[in-house]
Amino acid sequence: MRFRTAALVAPLLLVVASCGARLTDAERLAGIRSLGRGGSVAVGPGEPGATVGPGATVGPGATTGPGATTGPGATTGPGAVIPPGGNGGATDTGVTANSITLAVASDISGVQPGLFKSTHQAMSAWAAMVNSQGGLYGRSVKLILQDTQARDTENQAAVQDACEKAFALVGSMSAFDGGGAKAGEQCGIPDISAITVNAARQTASNVYAANPIQPTELAVGQGNYIKSLYPEAIKKAAMIYLNAGVTKANALQRVEGYKKIGFVFKLYEVQVLEANYGPIVQRLKDDGIRYVTMVANYQSIQKLLGAMDQADWYPEVRDWDSVAYSQNFLKVGAPANGSLVFTTSAIYEEVSSNPEMQLYAQWLNRVAPGTKPDYFGFYAWSAGRLFAHAHQAAGAKITRKGLLAALRNIHTWTSNGLHAPHDIGGRHQSNCFMYVEIKDGKFVRKHPGSGFECNMGGLVKT
Repeated sequence: MRFRTAALVAPLLLVVASCGARLTDAERLAGIRSLGRGGSVAVGPGEPGATVGPGATVGPGATTGPGATTGPGATTGPGAVIPPGGNGGATDTGVTANSITLAVASDISGVQPGLFKSTHQAMSAWAAMVNSQGGLYGRSVKLILQDTQARDTENQAAVQDACEKAFALVGSMSAFDGGGAKAGEQCGIPDISAITVNAARQTASNVYAANPIQPTELAVGQGNYIKSLYPEAIKKAAMIYLNAGVTKANALQRVEGYKKIGFVFKLYEVQVLEANYGPIVQRLKDDGIRYVTMVANYQSIQKLLGAMDQADWYPEVRDWDSVAYSQNFLKVGAPANGSLVFTTSAIYEEVSSNPEMQLYAQWLNRVAPGTKPDYFGFYAWSAGRLFAHAHQAAGAKITRKGLLAALRNIHTWTSNGLHAPHDIGGRHQSNCFMYVEIKDGKFVRKHPGSGFECNMGGLVKT
């Protein structure tokens, strides 16, 4: 069967967040923009968001673009209509008769400023669309945009704040999301994160992420695809990872999973703020490496590619995960050409044939003009859609317990073709994937010819 998305591995995104697990105070301060502790900013109808431009909410009639009513849950869900007997008024924390408050806890500042800014933008775009249509069961959506600063402590503080002020966490993305796992589970707040990266958050009973990556299973279809093309290269494989808790754990998980399908790895650890990748490249060359992958943020992968270019040495296969699917990654220039990137989401380069992508891009441009969609934004938008879909199933008189019950019953979720089919209620990521190749500074689909490949391997236990 060929669905159309990518079997995304948890490690790839988490990698991005690894910046900070073992940094000195000086290193942290070097990259942090002062937004204040917790960095939460309330965004309501008609108010511009903290990380988006003016016009975060738009008047009625703006959602007539393609895809607005395509497929299950393609509309905002419940819509503006208040059912007979009313919507129940203040049914739970963060809910009134006229509004419902949601929190988005993501790393915005920190050692890598703007890391997951796209999740704030995506959720602001989704909320603007919903509010332009009259809200959900007569309630406008209000957002609390929180900056978790790539810190466990800030993540915990943000979740605790959301527990008291918001009905649910939706669209969040943090490299250190484990910090708020216990607090969220204890207060029972529904958590529809974009993607979760730490085991404590991934396995918490209140968490149903749009991309439900788990610490005990790994999709290996992408590995099997590479094996089919380069059967000898995978026997001389290198796994490079940043020296931080989450990136190391996810790198080792991928190594364990890929070993089961024939990869033979050597491990290479680099420091989070490593400036000189020349010695690593020399080691790769001396070790006869033919296949290279890296669990890190895309900026670190860019440094690695730059060092390869300086040494005039490239391995046979350069295979990156979804963190590299960013227009900013392409700015490294020629050294990126020939790289392979796997993803579980649709790609913006094919926006003309994807109505849901068109809808997201339309609203993203309204709240953040000129911004191009990226992988993390795709899943944050999906999280907003998933919230509305579950809200519709739970009904107008919404409660946290009712929403969680509805989420447990959703088992095939693609956000109207924006990404591969994930089992939300069962918490299983998709085994489907897509590969793109970087050619002449652009992302170009490589495999499959359309949609997603779902027939090259499932999930293996790790």
